[in-house]
Amino acid sequence: MSGLFGFVDPGQHLNAGVAGEAIAARLRHLPWHRTQVHFEPDVNASLGHHGIGHFNGACQPLWDATRCRAVFLCGEIYGAEGCEWPVEAREDAQRVLDLYDRHGRGFARRLDGAFLIAILDLEIRQLVIANDRFGLYPLFYARPPGGLLFAPEMKGILSLLQPTPRLDLTGVAQYLRFQQLLGDRTFFEGVKLLPPAVTLVCDLETAQIDLQPYWSFAEIPFRPDLCLPEAAEEAGHLLRRSVTRLARGPYAVGAFLSGGLDSRAIVGLLPERGAPTFTFGQPEARDVVYAARIARMAGTRHHWFDLSEGCWVLDHLDLHLQLTEGLHSWIHMHGMSVLAEARSCMAVNLTGWDGGEVMGTHDDRELLRAQAVDKPALVSDLFECFNQRYTWPGLTEAEERLLYHDGVRARMSGLAFDSFREELASFLDYRPDMRADFFFLHTQCRRMTANMVTLYRSHFETRFPYFDQALTDFTYSLPATLRGYKALHRAVIARELPRLALIPYEHDETLPTANTWIRATHGFGVKALRRLRRLSGWFGHGRPTLYADYERYLREELRPWAESVLFDGRLAGRGLFDPAFVRTLFERHLSGRELWTIGKLAPIMSLELMLRHLVDEPNERALNDSPNETHLAALRPGPVTAARQTGQ
Repeated sequence: MSGLFGFVDPGQHLNAGVAGEAIAARLRHLPWHRTQVHFEPDVNASLGHHGIGHFNGACQPLWDATRCRAVFLCGEIYGAEGCEWPVEAREDAQRVLDLYDRHGRGFARRLDGAFLIAILDLEIRQLVIANDRFGLYPLFYARPPGGLLFAPEMKGILSLLQPTPRLDLTGVAQYLRFQQLLGDRTFFEGVKLLPPAVTLVCDLETAQIDLQPYWSFAEIPFRPDLCLPEAAEEAGHLLRRSVTRLARGPYAVGAFLSGGLDSRAIVGLLPERGAPTFTFGQPEARDVVYAARIARMAGTRHHWFDLSEGCWVLDHLDLHLQLTEGLHSWIHMHGMSVLAEARSCMAVNLTGWDGGEVMGTHDDRELLRAQAVDKPALVSDLFECFNQRYTWPGLTEAEERLLYHDGVRARMSGLAFDSFREELASFLDYRPDMRADFFFLHTQCRRMTANMVTLYRSHFETRFPYFDQALTDFTYSLPATLRGYKALHRAVIARELPRLALIPYEHDETLPTANTWIRATHGFGVKALRRLRRLSGWFGHGRPTLYADYERYLREELRPWAESVLFDGRLAGRGLFDPAFVRTLFERHLSGRELWTIGKLAPIMSLELMLRHLVDEPNERALNDSPNETHLAALRPGPVTAARQTGQ
């Protein structure tokens, strides 16, 4: 995916120029992936840019007139200090340098956009790295002895760390319980994910680093004075402005379209008709049916991809693993089969990613959480939600204890809960009605669903209409009760796109209208029809709620592959899991007597696939290449001086 990478080693342990080229080679997965690498021999530092050739296509880095400061930029800047920059003729890198000259490391706070920036300041011997307030371009980093190493994928870092760092058992425990990692953790000790809205400064002479946040949720004001119509008017205006701004420019724009509210609003607000839209799912799934209706009404060129059979998983598994490195379980890889055709139709995807969270998604339980009686009550409830509700239900407490091997069970006990409570602690002093929302955005959105964005960025660029700064500042300033039950989102669609409010949305198949009477009447009819179906079977079986039936895939066409992952001896040989209980989980799934057992198996499988990809395969290559003195000699300090641009 697009990103920045680099290596700083003032102690001259390795040749940073060759190291930069080695990182670049690990990031190029597809023919159109491009990297640019710059080596600065005086400080033994290399910096690079990785992308797909649309955004930031100009030669990098950009130097100032004195050739003392250079900037690498990934992503886009939409404006600074309250002033919008024209998207059609933007000179982002130069403007970033100008802001840095005026404000130093405080420059990032003044920027609006989705970006990752690295500034090499040779005058004061510092490297300054900054990301946007939501961390929309991931960056992993590590601290090898006397140095700093960073890349958009873990493999770029692991390729230079010998021996491979040990597994982070807390990260493993989190992944198995929540199907995601929390905070800045990765699967490996010492390898971390850069938090959002921070500036990292590295001293080029000592490699010491300093991380400082430049923004927090606490800065969002509270607006309890607004009523729903007023809030819908302002939110609708801001969302329309954001979509219009991001649809401009020289690139062909398209969108993935579901039956939900997020993508329909984006498609409906596009300033021009005829954009390509893409939907995937099994025939008659709610997303497929309602997305087709939305596309017809919005006048898009619609494409549908059938996911009835699971063989597509195996066709795209290797690329999914290369791009997400196990951070995204294989049961979330829907969309992979669409990417090649989507790339032929669009250069930029306007994504509705987690727009529902920005606009408000509260149901009865979530509103109750906003009024939790105390902090322990909130911690307990959120833990259960992350474990059982926000994705496929995961391992229970008893299953977790039975899963681990005798040799590690005592060490793993309680790690998932204790680390969850630790991550949540810094959010408990935010506004009581919004602290759970802020934690969800920081955790579930950034560490789980953002991996879908990683997949998309391998083929086309991505823009985020819902993550417009003005829009998020406004929607998160509203009371939880005003955002609850999707009331704000429905009111915006009813106001801005009344025709699209006449198409049910996939969650409950009711109309997304702000008119309570119409919604209640339609909802009564939907429930009555469902009851008739259950009682008589005369009216069909209803539309599937899932676009991809991973549960059935694993019992049928994917079963041989699953058995090869779980039972070929490698998983058991790692000493983490009890093979007998892994077999128990698999047999429970095959029986078909329980729902959602795949949420217990898939993380185990994905963890094993990650270890084979990031640990076993590199170790096997190293053994086959031994003696490896040629490689080691190349990495020792040498005369590499040129900046290079390379492609696969």
